[in-house]
Amino acid sequence: MAEPTISAQFLRHVANCVELTGHSAAGLLESISVTREMLEDPDGLIPLAHFVSFFEAAAALVRNPHFGLHAGRLAGSDSIGPLSFLFLSAPDLRTAFASFARYLSTFQQASRHQFTDEGKRATFAYGLADQSLTRRRQDAEYSIGAMVSLARQFTGGEIEFSEVRFEHERVGDYARYRDYFGCDVFFEQDCNALTIDGRFLALRGRVLSPSLHPILDEHLRRLAGRDAGHSFAARLKALIEAAPLDAPPTLAEAAQRLDVSVPTLNRRLAAEGTGWRKLLDEHRMDAAARLLRTSRRNVSAIALDLGFAESASFTRAFARHFGVTPGRYRTREKER
Repeated sequence: MAEPTISAQFLRHVANCVELTGHSAAGLLESISVTREMLEDPDGLIPLAHFVSFFEAAAALVRNPHFGLHAGRLAGSDSIGPLSFLFLSAPDLRTAFASFARYLSTFQQASRHQFTDEGKRATFAYGLADQSLTRRRQDAEYSIGAMVSLARQFTGGEIEFSEVRFEHERVGDYARYRDYFGCDVFFEQDCNALTIDGRFLALRGRVLSPSLHPILDEHLRRLAGRDAGHSFAARLKALIEAAPLDAPPTLAEAAQRLDVSVPTLNRRLAAEGTGWRKLLDEHRMDAAARLLRTSRRNVSAIALDLGFAESASFTRAFARHFGVTPGRYRTREKER
């Protein structure tokens, strides 16, 4: 499969935040072969891995371990391309989050994101599905922080958040996170997520006219249509990556989402040299390897995170896939 990409415009805001600290972003941009002209191109794409590495390098350059939160706090109407305007022009906050989640994959591949509205509470979840990108804390904190900033702008500050969750370990003082989000923040979770009390979802926007929303929605709908030709394996992989690690879709659910029968889906996957179980197992094992490398959770906890009934079956599956046990894999990675 082709290397995952992200809109070059997404990097523009991050580069500008570097400049605001008094440092030049030119060297960082040059290191990933990106020019300032590329950042202004609405159709320009860059490798997702380059975007993530730029973020981590920027935090080191400005000597701010919370650079992602800093950039998220400054997110506004021109920070995330058309998605910012789509969010801020929505008729209510519920529509703002739902429409943002609907079209994010049009601009950023290999991410898993979902807006779940349960009435009394709603959750926006986000994460990078590419498990090879292990150094991605800045991206996670920026992404959740930017959604908080957009929601606060949308409501004129009349919103509170119930909780925030991050996949990574806490870095620095907990108070910094608590003060930024104004709610409890949890770390080493199964996803990056922002939870909102349902009473805020009906709030109307205070930034842009809602008459702009259907125009932007139609524009993004056409852009999303360009992805219709993607392989069935790529489309199925996206469905798996968007679901919680311990609750992937069933084959029947996946076939229904792709509007085909189960036999047809199996035939199409076989023609592309793969299969349902292979895609699901690869996703779970890649996630397991990432958790072993980047978290302090024990093997039993990781097994539960991935939906295994007990750690023994997880250990056997991991050893079949990687040739070593989870414990040996973690030790080996730490020694590198």
